[in-house]
Formats: sequence, structure tokens, C-alpha cells
Amino acid sequence: LRLGFPTCLVRAALVCKRWLLHASDPAFLRRFRERNPPRLLGFCLRCPDGYSFVPLPQPPELAVPIRRATSSCAAAFAIKIHRIKHCRNGRLITNYFDGCTHHHAIMAPLLHGESATALPPIPLHSRDWARRAQVRFFEMFLPEDGGLHGITLLHLWMVGRKIYAEVCVLRSSGWGVPATAEMELPAQRYDEGFLDDMLPPVLGKVFMVTTSGTGYALGLDLATASFFTLELPVGVQSNYKLSCAEDSGLYLVSADGFQLSVWLHPMIGDDDGGANWRLVDTFCVHETCTRLVDRYWVPLYNFIAVDFVGDNAEFVILYHPASCIFFYVHLRNRVVEKVYQRPTPTAITPVYGRFHISPVMMTWPPIFPTLNKGHDQEE
Repeated sequence: LRLGFPTCLVRAALVCKRWLLHASDPAFLRRFRERNPPRLLGFCLRCPDGYSFVPLPQPPELAVPIRRATSSCAAAFAIKIHRIKHCRNGRLITNYFDGCTHHHAIMAPLLHGESATALPPIPLHSRDWARRAQVRFFEMFLPEDGGLHGITLLHLWMVGRKIYAEVCVLRSSGWGVPATAEMELPAQRYDEGFLDDMLPPVLGKVFMVTTSGTGYALGLDLATASFFTLELPVGVQSNYKLSCAEDSGLYLVSADGFQLSVWLHPMIGDDDGGANWRLVDTFCVHETCTRLVDRYWVPLYNFIAVDFVGDNAEFVILYHPASCIFFYVHLRNRVVEKVYQRPTPTAITPVYGRFHISPVMMTWPPIFPTLNKGHDQEE
């Protein structure tokens, strides 16, 4: 249990058959994960000129997976990947364009010698999304184990105040029959930025981050193919992100200026109204951020933006617009680290376009060696 890293666990399993059986025992692995949750190795950053892998400082025990992720991502990004659709459990769904067609594949940068796996062509059953929709989303989500089967495909579009969705799940036989849903939203102005982000399915539900001060997150129940709204905590209107909670719930991390707040919403039965948000923690990161980037401080941009929240609200990636700096915050111990600074725009070297982050986590559970039945394992 004190080894601390899954890479050490795999090395221990190589000693003998008995150690392999102990290290790979499901009950032991549950205890190991509780004590040593999977670490964030780094993130794939989409800049206006393409993707790059940005590693985070790691102990020597993780040097090999970091080198492997860096080299694998560099080779994959050389083909000009258009976008990373989703990243989970050390695997990525990538989208690239060959000049005629968009192609999707799964790549596993942490696995030695594993090539990308192409996905079947994406089905487009409904064509209504192409008719002057103000909001269009096309997302793909890996299942919890990061495998091929169980990938969820979501088409979402909006016309006026009406929002539509089409959902397919990838099975061994190919894409399943699509389920469709629609809902009329409350009366207010909706623009292209109405939907800002989506969370992978949680207990069969997809949650969407809204902007424009709506006061609610949008949800889609995959089992019943129906939309619903989830009321946000009091005082939260924008600048927030959602994450899955292991104990069947939902985390929300918001920022007001430099004050971070962490909320938990237990999902009990069909209660999705949002009345039972509970404030778990709140603290200010202004002093630490100022110390890291004080010479860039500009009062006009005196706030921090929430860019990504890890599962179980283990960490959050923050972005400071004035200094063009990304911060990593470990929410449990409140440690703040500067992890990346994008080029500062100038008249000579302007930087346009949105930066997008896809965190790369250590694979879990560890991939152990298989027993060779033809030899004495103790030997």
C-alpha cells in the first residue's frame, strides 16, 4: 500500500506468481486506489497552431510514463489532429480531417507499442441540426475504463429556444440505434456560447455547463431520452465546471474573482432539481497567484477562470487571462502551481483562438503481466 505508484505495483508483480496475485487482487487494488488515487501526468493543450503535450513535474517513479506520453503525443500530433474529443483513463478520442472526411480514433499514449484504433464512421441520422442552428455540439465520451465499446456519441443542436439531442452508443456490432430528445428552454436570450462544456455520463445522465447567467445546468437522461434542468448553487451564475463524484454525485467548482468554491450534489433517486447542493470548501488563491505572476497583473482582468475539474474534484485547472497562465490547484491540500504560460499576444506576434485542455491521467487499474502457463512461475 505504501508503494504509492501503480508503476511500482507492476514491478512488484514481476517478482513471482504470489506477488502478482496479491498486487492484482481487486480488494487490494481498491484499497491502493483509495490511498493513492491516479495522478494527473500532464495535459494536451490545443493552441491555435496545433496540439502539444505539457507534462507536469513528477517523481522519478513516473519518468517512464511521462517520456512515453510525450513521445507518443508528439508523433500523433504531427498529423495535425483537429481536436481531442475526450480523454479518460490514459486514452484519447482524436478527430482529424483528411481534406474530405473527419475520422475518429482512440490512442493510448501510455501503452508501449499500441497503435491508434480507428472508430467506425460516425452516423448522422438526423439532418435538422444543419438548419440554421444557433448552438451545435458534437461530443464523444469514453466509458470509465477507457475502452472501445461503450463510447457515447452525442449530437446536440438548438433552434430558437428549442434544443434537440441524438445519442448513440458504440457496441461490438457497431453504433446502436439512436435515441432522440427535445425540450423548449425557458424564455431568455440564447447565443452561440450558451453551452460551454459537457460532462461524461454520470449514472446515465449527461450534464452540460451553461453560461449567460441562466442559473441552471442542462441535463440529458440517456435512459429516458429526456432533458431536464439542474438548479445551480445560490450565487453561481457562470465561471464554473462540473465533475463526477465517485459516491454517486456531482461536484461543481466555481470562481468569483479569486475565491474558489467546491460544491457537492448527491444524486439520490430522481432528485435532480438541485436544491441539495452542499458547500464542501471555499478558499482564495489570489495571494499565491499574485506571487507567481505579479509582474503580469492587470486590474482589467482581475479574475481567474475555471478551465477544467478532475474527477472527484481532486484538482482544478485555472486560467488567468491577463498573464495567459494556467494554474494547477490540488483542491484537497490547496497547493497552487503554475504549469503553463501561453505566448503573450503582441502586435508583432498576435495569438488568436481558444486554448483547450485535455488532462492525461495515469491509467487505472495497472496493466499487469499475464501468467505463462508453460513455465514454472516461481522460477
